[in-house]
Amino acid sequence: MSQSLVYELTRIAVAKTDEWRLELLDMVGRLGREEAAFQICWRTYQWPTGTPKDALDEFAEKASLERLLAVARRHGVKDVVNSVIGIAKTIPKFNPHGGFATFGEFIGELVEAAEANGGSLVNYFNKFTSSKALEDEFKKLPGIGPILAPGLVRELRLADIIRLDIGDVSLSPSDPVMRVLRRTPLIPEDASPEDAEDVVRKTFKAPPMVLDAGVWHIGFHYCREKSECDICPITHVCPKLDCENKKT
Repeated sequence: MSQSLVYELTRIAVAKTDEWRLELLDMVGRLGREEAAFQICWRTYQWPTGTPKDALDEFAEKASLERLLAVARRHGVKDVVNSVIGIAKTIPKFNPHGGFATFGEFIGELVEAAEANGGSLVNYFNKFTSSKALEDEFKKLPGIGPILAPGLVRELRLADIIRLDIGDVSLSPSDPVMRVLRRTPLIPEDASPEDAEDVVRKTFKAPPMVLDAGVWHIGFHYCREKSECDICPITHVCPKLDCENKKT
């Protein structure tokens, strides 16, 4: 296995993690910890959809945690779900992951968890004593599952909403990540998500969900179905290109 490849993937992962951390800390500074925690949750939930930033920002303006808690206290969580669905449907190009109903249920459960913890999502998240336990709890939320749950734990940690060690959080087996790992090829074509995590833990010194930041960036922006190898930041160390060049 190329140590140059391992080094470059680690370098990019650390750089992207630092970049995201600064953005998240800026969000906390602007919004406060509670609203930032809420937005980190639903913005992470929306990652797979490609919803434009202006549509996300409009939803954030109309559906703050404070407003939704007020609805829950007056009318109950069911009205929160209906309110969220109604707001989302009025925003052009807002494409909720899993559909409007599942998105509404996801937000409803977050609001319910906050209300049960003194109106605080931060208090709720910090009841957990390990990042793995929090990841498992997130997997139970509507529409989250094994791909988004690890990323949500990481984002909350980068924002200093939680202070847990994320070393035991699972690798997120998203399509961009698995595609890069297979093409490089750090894992075989038939590798399962569990196989991929095992290889990552044995090969890299960085925690899986730190490495994920760099690998996902490459897979999402460059190593796609139609690869853009000529502008990819690891093109100079990619075994995929070396193999293809030897064929020609």
